[in-house]
Amino acid sequence: MPAPTDRKTQRLDLARRWHESGRSARVFAQEQGVTPWTLYYWRERLAEKEQPKGARRQKPRTHRRIQLAPVHVMADGEARQSDLEIVLASGDRVRMAASVSAETMRRVVQLLRASC
Repeated sequence: MPAPTDRKTQRLDLARRWHESGRSARVFAQEQGVTPWTLYYWRERLAEKEQPKGARRQKPRTHRRIQLAPVHVMADGEARQSDLEIVLASGDRVRMAASVSAETMRRVVQLLRASC
């Protein structure tokens, strides 16, 4: 059984060869008898190893904290003449009171854009 450092060196070399091959992870992994996830894992380790010291990148944040806007669900007949209405490409409609603050409207539109 290879020493842990030898195995690490072998896996880093495998990731380097995969990158240089230009082939998909699935195809290259199948040829090498490993899983695609092994290649992804060692690709990350290789990237960390090849960066100069002090320039280590931080992992991207996968979750952003968002602030929700207050919402009140209304039946179809409840709309008032003074309401604002946003019609989405999907056909869904969002109605807001005309007195809603610009900040609340901005947050609602921002959330709708992010989720569509």
